[in-house]
Amino acid sequence: MAYITITQLQSRLGSTLYARLTDRVNGTTADSTVAQQIVDEAEALANSYLAKRYATPIDLTAHPELSNVLETRVLDLAEYLVWRDSPFVTDIPERVRLLHDETPDWFTSIASGEIDLPASSPPASRTAVDDSPRYTEPPRRFTHDELDGL
Repeated sequence: MAYITITQLQSRLGSTLYARLTDRVNGTTADSTVAQQIVDEAEALANSYLAKRYATPIDLTAHPELSNVLETRVLDLAEYLVWRDSPFVTDIPERVRLLHDETPDWFTSIASGEIDLPASSPPASRTAVDDSPRYTEPPRRFTHDELDGL
């Protein structure tokens, strides 16, 4: 399940900037193939963080309340990637850099369990966890043979 679409990326950038950043030849005509590659890369990057804790991709039909937060963060990644990969750009805007710097930290905090995704019920975990108590007996100090005759 996709977190974002190329239409959402285009909407965030605006049509003119979207065309300039996705066209790898002239910087004038939007290229949906390039945009889809960027969207896929941003989603894969997000899933690489989330997979440490959750089954990915996160099912947004089961957790619709997560669509906005994941959309925003994945769009932050995609916007940075589209700026970074464009041959017609020399400097990435400071706003885009700051969002990109914050987003991996947020995903890392989610993955480590420092913060939870704001879901009404937790998304499916990556693997089944057995939290049952465990007991391992320590090795015996004296065996039956050593105590023979006492």
